[in-house]
Amino acid sequence: MNDVESARAAREARQAIAAGSGSSRSSAELAEAAMRRYFAAESYREHKQEEPAEEDEEVPS
Repeated sequence: MNDVESARAAREARQAIAAGSGSSRSSAELAEAAMRRYFAAESYREHKQEEPAEEDEEVPS
């Protein structure tokens, strides 16, 4: 992960903590949930980039 992605993940974690300050979940739980969402989205984007587009696939004759 590069510096820009690290900064974005940290910002999202801080926002999640600030948004949930009145909830019963701890700051650590909120930060962990934000990081999990970030890494799940990043994994999804990487997976989509690795899949060949349908028009790129050869159709057997």
